[in-house]
Amino acid sequence: MAKDNETVHPVETSLAIGEDEKATKLVMEILAGRIIDIRPELDFTSELGFTYPIAKQTLGVKDKELLSILESLVDKGILKRDFFDRLLRCPQCGSINLRPTTHCPKCGSGNIARGRILEHFVCGYVGLEDEFVTEGRYICPRCQTELKTIDSDYKSRGLLHKCHDCGDIFTLPLIKWRCLQCSSLTAEDKVTEVNIYSYRLNETKRGWLDFELNPKLKLIGFLHGRGYEVTENATKMGRSGAEHSLDILAARDDGIVTHHIAIGIEVGEEPIGLNRLFSFDNKVYDIGIHEKVLVVAPGLTKEAKAFASRQRIKVLEASDLETVLASATSQPSVEIKKEPFEFKSKSQLIEYLKQRGYEIKENTAVKGRSGAEHNIDILATRDDGIITHYIAIGIEVSEEPIELNKLFDFDDKAYDIGIQDKVFITVPGLSREARQFAERQRTKVFEVKELEPAD
Repeated sequence: MAKDNETVHPVETSLAIGEDEKATKLVMEILAGRIIDIRPELDFTSELGFTYPIAKQTLGVKDKELLSILESLVDKGILKRDFFDRLLRCPQCGSINLRPTTHCPKCGSGNIARGRILEHFVCGYVGLEDEFVTEGRYICPRCQTELKTIDSDYKSRGLLHKCHDCGDIFTLPLIKWRCLQCSSLTAEDKVTEVNIYSYRLNETKRGWLDFELNPKLKLIGFLHGRGYEVTENATKMGRSGAEHSLDILAARDDGIVTHHIAIGIEVGEEPIGLNRLFSFDNKVYDIGIHEKVLVVAPGLTKEAKAFASRQRIKVLEASDLETVLASATSQPSVEIKKEPFEFKSKSQLIEYLKQRGYEIKENTAVKGRSGAEHNIDILATRDDGIITHYIAIGIEVSEEPIELNKLFDFDDKAYDIGIQDKVFITVPGLSREARQFAERQRTKVFEVKELEPAD
């Protein structure tokens, strides 16, 4: 047989959405206890020669697709596989319905027999015992001499094989395999070995899966309903040049600003410690996202809670997430047009924000962390249920381009208040230094020639 065993693997391919749904369904059946072990059964009518009947019936897929799903779940660490059996496959048609046949190692003939071998000392004839038996006596088929005494007239060489075509005597026959599907005959070293496996849940993943397949899906649906584009397992390059992975990245373009929410998921058997919280905060900071949510199960240690509060990380325990999502304030569903936002008046800007679910306060005083009170031209607030977005909007109208000091004052009070999303509307525009400062501080600037009076 071939020395390099072939393990049955699916062709490497990225999982399509439909296959993801089927994999999810299979895992949910396992978690619910309706499927325990996924064990193969021989089935010569199958394209593989074996099948997993319960899983196949559950998903309604063909055997090759099912095997691809099972192996993808193994690659993700969700399932474990155990060796079940080793089968032989016909290299011509792929069937595993093979029958062994014996052949002469000298001439290859299949016309061989196994039995007690006798050797006549006088003429040297060697043959099967059946050849010597004539009317109850041993008669040499070559010289017709009667053999009477063992070890004097003849000897027994034991149980061996003899080829009826070439007469060769041998201990072990040559094995070849006859395919019962295509009738081809294949030498033993040309037949491919196929390992097949049974599959079971990786129990260390049970808690994580319970979250992934219920609260997480609801969270993603919640975000979609709020107008966010959601990317799972998103990869982003940080300012340090390092590449970071986020469990969920949610982005909503409101035309004026784009809100990004970095959502981390930490599920373990013990409360999540400071080191994992620090790791999440560090990579989100490097990416440049200031709105952070961490979903944890079963909870946080005391030190981790203090760190989350200090770093303004919104922490949701998985056990409370469903309640939080269900009780979140509803928001109007507004389709965001993918085109440059334009406005002609302050009232038009305010109406635009209100249509997108923002509460508006004009010329409002807000106390900063320093204790100072700052006046904001427009403060827009939008509660998404898990995150509350704040936009500080400053307006400066002048006959000349606005200088750096005006923009610096606006940025300084927004920083003291703790608002990261900043919009600066300037008539007629900014000076070169002010524009550079706005880019560096990530302040969204609208330079307009004039603002029409309020309606």
